[in-house]
Amino acid sequence: MSRLRTVGLVAGFDLYESLRSRKALALILIYVVIAMGATALFASAVNRVFAQMAEQVGTEMVDKVMESDEMLRLVTRMTAGDEALAKELLRIPLIALFYQVVITTFMPLIMVLTSSDAISGEIATGSARFALFRVDRAGWAIGKLLGQTLLMLVGILVGALACWGMGMAQLDRIDAANSLYWLMRMSLRGAFYGFAYLGIALCASQLARSNGAARGLALLFAFVCFIVGRIFAFMAVRGSSPELGEALQNLVPSGHAASLFRPELGDRMVGMIGLFIIGLAWFGLGFWRLYRRDA
Repeated sequence: MSRLRTVGLVAGFDLYESLRSRKALALILIYVVIAMGATALFASAVNRVFAQMAEQVGTEMVDKVMESDEMLRLVTRMTAGDEALAKELLRIPLIALFYQVVITTFMPLIMVLTSSDAISGEIATGSARFALFRVDRAGWAIGKLLGQTLLMLVGILVGALACWGMGMAQLDRIDAANSLYWLMRMSLRGAFYGFAYLGIALCASQLARSNGAARGLALLFAFVCFIVGRIFAFMAVRGSSPELGEALQNLVPSGHAASLFRPELGDRMVGMIGLFIIGLAWFGLGFWRLYRRDA
């Protein structure tokens, strides 16, 4: 059996089994609850802001204010003088921007808690031996990675639909078609951020022999990435070597989060490729250990 066929079969079976399990239902429920709860709070805040603007300038003037040069200059100042980024942020519906922030905020914890047992669970029960008797370890592990990636995509997209539905119900001002379009776009961008932490979760899953140990390791790795990212960000802004800090930020997922909002395709691609490489690097580190031990 070819390696590519092995990866496809393992990924398909992993996704099928995951979607049939209570774990998948719980995972999708987590996405939906987070998306709907956060969107409800967001919609309430946005409605209040637009209501206050309408009281001050009139309802018919709100759109003109949002499209005015003054608003562009305000957002430009908020983005440290990056006018191109400010224009992009003003072009994207608020609900889509918000969902992207939700993804980058909650995805690390979701991935760590839900995917860290994808490999360790089968090793702990001994079921991995039956699979490895028929397929090679690389194909099996990569198939697991692909299957968990597809499951993550399902969760993100379902969460986006839940966010859109709540926005339709709660927001006073929303362009339904444009918001849905941008929610799908931002979901796919956010999936790259999730993939970086999925690699971390599966690294821990390949290093440990029990689900508890794998989950603990994954939490530790994610926490270390968070702390290191903060340190590198501080170095980039206030350190004595800002160039070094900016370069080191590329080693952690948070260093690429801002690039997902960039208007330039090249800048976005650099960030998404960087996140993909980070995820693969962590996964490869775990596989290096899995390849050399008895499953």
